[in-house]
Amino acid sequence: MAWPLSWILQQAYAVFQIYTSEPITRVLQLILDVLFGPSRSDRQREDTALFRYRVLLNTKVVGTQLSDQRLFLKTYQGLEDMSFVERDDVTLYAVEKDKFVFVRTRADIDLYDEDEYPFFAVIQHDATREVLIASHEAVFRYLKSKPHRDGRNISLLYIIGRCGSTLMTQLVHCSGQAVTICGPNAFDHVMRLSNEKDVVVSKNSSQDIALIRACLLLLAPDSEKLYYIKIFPTLTGCMPHIAHYALPEITEMFMHRALRPVITSYMKLSGPIFSHRMGYYFMRGLSLKYKRIWNKVKESDPRKKFLFNALAQMHPFILEATERKNIKSYNYESLMADKEGFTKSLLQHIGVGVEHVPNALRALNRDSQGKYADLSRELLKTRKVDITDEVMEWGRKVARDEFGMVLEGPECLCTNFPNHWTTYN
Repeated sequence: MAWPLSWILQQAYAVFQIYTSEPITRVLQLILDVLFGPSRSDRQREDTALFRYRVLLNTKVVGTQLSDQRLFLKTYQGLEDMSFVERDDVTLYAVEKDKFVFVRTRADIDLYDEDEYPFFAVIQHDATREVLIASHEAVFRYLKSKPHRDGRNISLLYIIGRCGSTLMTQLVHCSGQAVTICGPNAFDHVMRLSNEKDVVVSKNSSQDIALIRACLLLLAPDSEKLYYIKIFPTLTGCMPHIAHYALPEITEMFMHRALRPVITSYMKLSGPIFSHRMGYYFMRGLSLKYKRIWNKVKESDPRKKFLFNALAQMHPFILEATERKNIKSYNYESLMADKEGFTKSLLQHIGVGVEHVPNALRALNRDSQGKYADLSRELLKTRKVDITDEVMEWGRKVARDEFGMVLEGPECLCTNFPNHWTTYN
């Protein structure tokens, strides 16, 4: 069987990412950009200006950033007049150390249509025409000039990934009562900046609170609409500890699942080469607190890296929910056991009436990730992965000894989540 050139280069890129330094991978990325990016005539036409990763298809899953592609985009830097953010075709894409990055996307693309585009960052990435960059100070001044908001129309879902959270988001979307944003990059960037600091982030970190507040208000600009935002899974970080300081009336919840199927799904998704890269990407993004724990227990097995990362996403929520009663946790097993009761609880928690449950339940009749071939149920069923009992026993011991978490049963379901929904009442 002849392997296509694009596939071979994709695997070569993955290997380079795993085993070489960042500058070398950027050189290789530039070469691939030149070889497989748009033609010069394409770049002169605005509606085809964005370089699409036609070769590196999977890099969107492991952390492709728009900043890697600005060579192919019209970019405006240092903007002071922030009125552009009020345009319907401009949305927040990223947060960097001293700037916010916005994108103007194609007018014919509805970024919030989850029937067509289940993952917000992916369609943002693909539909971008221009990049608009403003300093932190310019954005903060702009937001300060707007009426005060406390976030009561915004719900945040924290997750461990591969846990049914996209289906959960589809339930809200199908209710027709909220704008759903599934996996915006901006929070991932804020948490990465926070986790890069040399100290454990305090709940009183004014910079992190200001950045989270700005992201929430920019992604949910209309105070008359309900917004439901699913946070990218790899960097929950300190958000459960400080998000409510940014906007005190936001609604927060956490979605998890038994860890054996979570790790199985991650391994099926990433494949034998990319699993190493994804594991490295996850571990690099951890906060100092969890990096120290990882250094005590670390293993080279990518399955154990995924498992540890899942534990490190769950732990901040457990700590915060122990102190606060206004955060609720859900799991996939509860959804499968009582679909209607789960959906009623979810909708009520975010401020949607139970009369919209029948519409919401339509989401259960389709593949929530079927629009993306690499993530579809049918494809993942064809990939065989073995998560051994030894791997899960290692995870059970780390959960107990390092996190105080109880994992029960052969599938390793965490059973000591505070404020956990179990039945509708």
